[in-house]
Amino acid sequence: MKYTHVRNATALLTIGGTRILVDPMLGAKGSSVSAPTTVDNHSRNPLVDLVTPLGDLLDVDAVLVTHTHPDHWDGAAAALLDRELPIFAQNGGDADAFAQVGFTDVRIVDGSLPFGDVTITRTRAQHGSDEVLARWGEMMGQVSGYVLATDGEPTVYIAGDAVWTADIADELHTHRPDVTVLNTGEARWADGSKIIMGAVDVAEVHNAAPGTQIVAVHMEALNHCVVTREDVRRVAEAGGFADCVFTPVDGETLVF
Repeated sequence: MKYTHVRNATALLTIGGTRILVDPMLGAKGSSVSAPTTVDNHSRNPLVDLVTPLGDLLDVDAVLVTHTHPDHWDGAAAALLDRELPIFAQNGGDADAFAQVGFTDVRIVDGSLPFGDVTITRTRAQHGSDEVLARWGEMMGQVSGYVLATDGEPTVYIAGDAVWTADIADELHTHRPDVTVLNTGEARWADGSKIIMGAVDVAEVHNAAPGTQIVAVHMEALNHCVVTREDVRRVAEAGGFADCVFTPVDGETLVF
């Protein structure tokens, strides 16, 4: 299994002989608005340009989207991707959004779905604490993660835009992934609330599933994310588990 970190949460995943583009944000640096935040950074997003050639990102077998916030599915992705590519969506609302811009093969992952030799299973995620969702729930919306598995290769769990909850611990226990991809930029919303995991949550995941290798992403690409790759490495080193935590730079490929 190969995981190429593209930018933010965008990735190229090669598993079971299949190339899957995950959460495509393909726009140029500054092509989107800044996110509402209390962080003292109001630069337009994304903060950095793509390093991976665009042609490589478009040459895929399928697209997997955890949710349709613009840092996971942007206008450039909608404009550039082949309309006949299979797109895996978390729910009917997201599926309708893809169909409305012309995609003809949209598949809702309700439980598990096969794709070639790969089984894709949707997992639970929560885009903020209960208190955050009580106030901002409509804005946060539903989000999901996915587990991808095939015979003879490591199983990978893409946790999605999630905070640490008992549901995440349960998904780790249920699926026992060899590799877990975490969004750890600790994005802060307009009232300062944390809406995705941060560096300390990497330790929570390691403690819950010490056998999984962790790939920490969704950092240093958006104005409202406060945690850096170095922050994650420091937590892993302090906890004595740095050998199983990866913080790939944009364009880096990890082979498991």
